[in-house]
Amino acid sequence: MKVSATKENLAYGVQTVQRAVSAKNPLPVLSGILLKIINGRLVFTATDLEMGIECGVPVSVIEDGGVVLPARYFSEIVRRLPDVKITIEVDKENNSTSIKYGQSEFNLLGLSAEDFPILPEIDSDSIFNIKQELFKNMIKQVGFAISTDDNRPIFTGILMEIENENIKLVATDTHRLAYREGVVEKNEPDLIKSVIIPGKTLNELNRIMTGESEELKIAFGQNQVVFEMPGVRLISRLIEGQFPNYKQVIPQGCKTKVKVKTKELLEATERASLLAKEGANVIKLNISEGTMFINSNSPEIGKIEEQIPVEIEGEEAQIAFNSKYLLDVLKAIDADEILLELTGSLSPGIIKPAEGEKYIYLILPIRIV
Repeated sequence: MKVSATKENLAYGVQTVQRAVSAKNPLPVLSGILLKIINGRLVFTATDLEMGIECGVPVSVIEDGGVVLPARYFSEIVRRLPDVKITIEVDKENNSTSIKYGQSEFNLLGLSAEDFPILPEIDSDSIFNIKQELFKNMIKQVGFAISTDDNRPIFTGILMEIENENIKLVATDTHRLAYREGVVEKNEPDLIKSVIIPGKTLNELNRIMTGESEELKIAFGQNQVVFEMPGVRLISRLIEGQFPNYKQVIPQGCKTKVKVKTKELLEATERASLLAKEGANVIKLNISEGTMFINSNSPEIGKIEEQIPVEIEGEEAQIAFNSKYLLDVLKAIDADEILLELTGSLSPGIIKPAEGEKYIYLILPIRIV
């Protein structure tokens, strides 16, 4: 293989796929990035056998071929290259690869492209398109609520439900739950699907997507899902199992409804959380007579009380939350004003936009003495 390329294109290809490189697999080839000429483009591929990413970039092809280069060193080399024409040439005999730039040259020992696992092609009738901008926003609003406990794999995933033109994403770590609904245009009229996608997969997809108006194609195979956008393909295994019935845990009514400006609550919570971190990460909300009092304290450091104006319907209320769980949603919700719906100090609180998109965030309270 021999190609010439720009640093910009090489860096884009490497950065797009490198997060799929296996960090723990004992197979040396999986710690590398496959470079291969396909249809006149240089295609980068990485996989950990759970998730795989392909990215094609334009290059000048002098000779077809392929090689697997160690991701750790190749990515660092590319990042540090000068902005000049770069030539990559692979020795067919031993896969030694030279990277030439200006008057300089870097050599890496590679592995055979034949040893790299092939990402499967999915021939599926279950295909739909969604605007990248919408899907990126949906992932942002639920992706932070997944669990990081690998002993409970179901909760490390995000439930995707598709019914005709409606798409829903749901994530929970059992302490909070995030739900986002969207509408898909030009969908198959009879497409009904319910799958659990690894949260890591969707968060990586969110990193890759441009967020522009271009469409993202999603296709389902047996226990696999593929996401395709111009020049990039991401394939992932699905998580097997039964996602909890989220509809049962979302309260249908409330005793207290509070409207508050998102920015004011976010900034007040950020200040209060400085002391909350020194304790049990608890902040207390006391809502009465058009004011929300936000309190936190640390026995060793001190205490803080914030006051912000709110609109209240219903009863006065007191409740305590994990400050991190509250901050996560306030940073993601994309609404100037939110509604906080409460039904007592020991019942879950609901946060949603005051108007607009169909987004619900449920957060369990912390019992305080």
